Amino acid sequence: MALFSGNRKVRSRRPKPVQALKEEASPQRKSRSLTKRSDELNSEIHRLECFITAAPRIERQRRLANVNMVPPMELASPAPRHRRVPIAKQRARRGERLRMFTEGMLVLGSIAAVVGWLNQWFHFWG
Repeated sequence: MALFSGNRKVRSRRPKPVQALKEEASPQRKSRSLTKRSDELNSEIHRLECFITAAPRIERQRRLANVNMVPPMELASPAPRHRRVPIAKQRARRGERLRMFTEGMLVLGSIAAVVGWLNQWFHFWG
C-alpha cells in the first residue's frame, strides 16, 4: 500500500502475485472455509431451534412476572372520542339550536325595528 497526503492508505493497483492467487484458490483452503461456514450455520440453526422451543416457556414466565403489575396510565388523548348519539337526542339538539337561532333573530329584528322607529321619530320631530 502506498501513502498519500492526509495519511490515507490506498491499495496499490498492482496485481497480486501468482503465488497468492494460487493459495486463495487451493481446494484445501476452500474446503476449510466451507467447513467453517457450515459449522457457523449449524450452530446458528441450533440456537434458533432452542429459542423456538423455549418461546412458550419464556412467554409463560413473562406473564407470571407481570401478574401483580399495574398497567401504565394512559395519557389523555388530545381529541375527544366521538360516541354515537341517539337520533332522538340529535333531534332534540337540532330543535334547541333552531329555537335559539329563531329567538336570536327575533331579538335582533326587534332591536333593528326599535332603532328604525326611533330614527324615524327623531327625524320627524327634529
